Amino acid sequence: MSSAPEKAAQAMTYLQQYASEEYGKYLQFTGSLGKIGNLPPVTQELILVSCAVASQCDMCITLHIENAAALGAAREDILQAAMLAVAMGGSPKLMYMSYVFEALEDLFD
Repeated sequence: MSSAPEKAAQAMTYLQQYASEEYGKYLQFTGSLGKIGNLPPVTQELILVSCAVASQCDMCITLHIENAAALGAAREDILQAAMLAVAMGGSPKLMYMSYVFEALEDLFD
């Protein structure tokens, strides 16, 4: 079974192969978003953790938790960001916390 980063890499490879122009424009657009204001990269990743839970994307949850941890976010910070999505989304978002705990265990335990 492939890991979330492997699945994401595979999806990106397919996008580059079959929709390279559109994918390139998407990467350019999303890359520019991090430069609009003054939010530190770790804060941006914590926001993306929350958005990933809200979007119920297990691959996104894993990737953004890994990115946040690599930028120095503490386990508690990542958990808080994820729980804020739960507060806004209720029970359906609560069920996706299993992916958050799994990713945190892989990184911090």
